[in-house]
Amino acid sequence: MRKTLGLGATLFAALSISCIPAFCADSQSPPETANPANSAECKVTTVGGHACCAESEKVIEILQKLVKAINNGDWDTYMQYMDDHCSTFDENSKKLISGKENVVADMKAKIDKYVHDGHPFISVTIDNPYAKVNGDTAVVTFVAIREYGGKHPFKEECHVTDVFTKESGTWKKLHFRGSWKRA
Repeated sequence: MRKTLGLGATLFAALSISCIPAFCADSQSPPETANPANSAECKVTTVGGHACCAESEKVIEILQKLVKAINNGDWDTYMQYMDDHCSTFDENSKKLISGKENVVADMKAKIDKYVHDGHPFISVTIDNPYAKVNGDTAVVTFVAIREYGGKHPFKEECHVTDVFTKESGTWKKLHFRGSWKRA
């Protein structure tokens, strides 16, 4: 049973963003030829959550835009909300990946691997995001759950920590840390 965490939680529990991603292919269409016109719907949902203040709500909205952009294969929008000096830590290689272009290339490669292995996205859930803002820095923690289709469908779960920074009035992702594991 989910626990309501306070102000703004109702808003986040009700949020459900539907998208038609380039790699949520239906069984009729092979992943390498999938596009929004012939793809099944991939659902992005936010469940629960807690924003400490109005600024925290803005950060969670940017998080939702980032997830939606990934699921749509909309890399231009994704890059729009990434800091030029963003980074991520690759848990498998134990290496830090730095710079917007490198981080996006790494994300594309990981997603392409699943799509070309016949596992298109079906849904993504942002579970109980908590955003804490301190000046021009914000930290968001949540559990991400991705569901994949294909002949052998499966789910993955990731306990995520994202760090955002505010640039010219817009929140941008500065760092991602999380490790995906099969659920």
